Amino acid sequence: MFHVEQTLFVDTLVAGTSTFGINLNKNQVSALSSYYCELDRWSGKINLTSIRDTKEIAIKHFLDSLLYSQALEKKTNVSLLDVGSGAGFPGLPLKILVPELRVTLLEPNEKKTSFLRHVIGTLDLKDVSVVSMSLRDFSRVTSGHGRFSCITTRAVAVEEVLPFSAPLLEEGGRVVFCLTKTFDCDPGPQGLRVAREFSYDLPHGFGHRVLTVLEQAAA
Repeated sequence: MFHVEQTLFVDTLVAGTSTFGINLNKNQVSALSSYYCELDRWSGKINLTSIRDTKEIAIKHFLDSLLYSQALEKKTNVSLLDVGSGAGFPGLPLKILVPELRVTLLEPNEKKTSFLRHVIGTLDLKDVSVVSMSLRDFSRVTSGHGRFSCITTRAVAVEEVLPFSAPLLEEGGRVVFCLTKTFDCDPGPQGLRVAREFSYDLPHGFGHRVLTVLEQAAA
């Protein structure tokens, strides 16, 4: 029975990524499928996701995460901080899609960080680290200051991210939010500006999204 669900996951994800012009190779499909299997298995033990429907997981977690790639800069040595990573979204799917990314998964829940470390080991992912801290606390760690090209989050509210982002960004760094409507906050006090927004509808009626990219404002 699970093989059927795994096949449904792969078919749904590949169809979805193709719709948005994201071409996954066989190794990437295999890694994402294995990731899904571990997510399903661990969700029986700890609360990783409230979504149980295979097609919905493929679209709302995996495809939605991969679409953050629209906001990544086309340059080498991109260092990404995924805030409130939870079960690894969007950080781990992005790492699978863009292997050269250096990724830090920031997640205060220790049970979830155990899952993240398990998946990283299972998939043999390199240059991925897990930090079990809140963003507020992590922003005070000086070794993280000026270190990240991009900060992403799916699970943490805008107002809980913006005040602590600036010290962690390298020059010209950006913060990316996935919202259900256009950005309506003023990021100016944090030295950021709205650079661009991408609007799209997820397949199968699973919702409208606005990918908002904030960049450091010119001095």
